[in-house]
Amino acid sequence: MAGVDTGGTGSFSTGRITGFGSVIVNGVRYEDNAARIVDEDGDKVLGTQDLRLGMVVSVRGGSVTPGTAGSLPLATATTITVESQIKGPVESRTAPDTLVVFGQTVKVDAATVFEGTSFAGIAIGDVLEVSGFAGAGGVVTASRIEREDTTSEFKVRGFVTGLDTAARSFRVGTATFAYAGTPADRLPDAGLAEGQFVRVRTSTTPNAGGQWLVTRVELRSRIEDCDESEVEGILLQSGTSFSVNGVAIDVSRLPAGTVLPVGLRVEVEGAIANNVLVARRIELDDGGGDSQVDARGTVSSVNLAARTFVVRGVTFHYTPGLTQEKDGTLAASLVNGATVRARGQLTGSGTVEASEIDFQP
Repeated sequence: MAGVDTGGTGSFSTGRITGFGSVIVNGVRYEDNAARIVDEDGDKVLGTQDLRLGMVVSVRGGSVTPGTAGSLPLATATTITVESQIKGPVESRTAPDTLVVFGQTVKVDAATVFEGTSFAGIAIGDVLEVSGFAGAGGVVTASRIEREDTTSEFKVRGFVTGLDTAARSFRVGTATFAYAGTPADRLPDAGLAEGQFVRVRTSTTPNAGGQWLVTRVELRSRIEDCDESEVEGILLQSGTSFSVNGVAIDVSRLPAGTVLPVGLRVEVEGAIANNVLVARRIELDDGGGDSQVDARGTVSSVNLAARTFVVRGVTFHYTPGLTQEKDGTLAASLVNGATVRARGQLTGSGTVEASEIDFQP
């Protein structure tokens, strides 16, 4: 990025997984065969099979090679970190598309991926893991919702409000957290501050006052300097400071006259320097491509009667005569073990309606 000497190389990206073969984030196909894949705690090593459509991840990788006609830009991922927004109990359903989960308002739309449940099937008291992006007021637009059968802790990411250092409590959303009994080494070194972006982990039972007992509070991990970075999320402003998904944004080098769409979903490109993304471009993300899915891999679970098959954990439905075929036919080539590139549109049922299937050698 002209004028920004980061001293770093490679790339960093945070956003939703929109496809596979390897993993697609923010329009870049990251080869994940040799990547270290971990949960956000850093203590659970995952496999490529654990990466699922709609998850929000942060990817550190090599430099991005521009794409060509029909192919996406490409990079090799070194580390992929899965970052869920909320894990906690459903408290209420407040609208046909809205839940309150662990004190956070969660909205779903046509691009929300459900696993192990559906919106209609969600019950009060269910424990959900929600991926997505928090906007102003803490409202989370969910990119993925998965029901959890068992869990040993709850967690939430968001901004500290109502900090009471005497009572040692604070809020994220409408949930109140008590940290009087939390060891000092499980809190930020510089202490908590109003407006701080944090990830809070708690026990699964509140105290007698309805406060959740904090087991750990963490800040977003420091991002190494790099020349290429892109983040997806809601652009938030606090005073003269800006952030997206907990990443600090320096807007001072944007072209004159650039409109800052505060409170709306954006994609920001630039370079990381001193843990800040120095933006060279900010673009409104209207969500038009949210439901588009692109997956490459080995076919499994072919069901000819239901006209479905699975690639990298994504269930596709096809319609003879409407689904385009390339380098093969549905009748002869769609078998378990075949290698394909399948593209289509996510439906409300959680499957992807295939628009094109490219059979590959």
